[in-house]
Amino acid sequence: MTPEVRAFEYATGLFAVLIGLAVVDLATSFHRLLRSSSPVRWDPLALMAAFYALCLVVAMWFDLWGVRHFDATRGFLFYLSFIAEFLVLFLVAAASLPDQPSDGADLREYYARNRRYLWTLLVIFQALYVADGVYFSRGWPSGLSRLTLVLVNVLMFLPLLVSVALMLAKSRLVHYVGLSLLFVALVLHYGRAAIN
Repeated sequence: MTPEVRAFEYATGLFAVLIGLAVVDLATSFHRLLRSSSPVRWDPLALMAAFYALCLVVAMWFDLWGVRHFDATRGFLFYLSFIAEFLVLFLVAAASLPDQPSDGADLREYYARNRRYLWTLLVIFQALYVADGVYFSRGWPSGLSRLTLVLVNVLMFLPLLVSVALMLAKSRLVHYVGLSLLFVALVLHYGRAAIN
């Protein structure tokens, strides 16, 4: 095992904790909704947003693997920026579903009341993610086709632009379309990703 691999394994410990906490928070909130003694008014839009948060958390685990060979990721300041990014991602997961379902929990009302906070967090996360992408793109192979570079850049910036639009929009239709676009971008970006 190379020193770089050992350092990467050591460094990912804290990331694993933050990712695990995000998944646990989502699962716990969903479990409490399922087990609520009061009726819950389910809302597909709120559940889509929560599922997107979960997919994003899992996707970041794949991204961590993809940057394991970059020396900069093991430097203190860069590592600290990753911790900040993952803390924001935890907050996204925590905000996507209510922590305690109150009497007659209404997920539609929860999403409407909480959407600006949720999407502001996602804008912050996506801005940090784009900054990472710009930094790491310096290490891409020089032989990539022009079409591949355009697609990579679209997939990097689209989630940020959609998140900004959803932060500002009140229309549920816009939120359905925006979330659908985010899922498409996620599948295109990570559909063939592998940890090997």
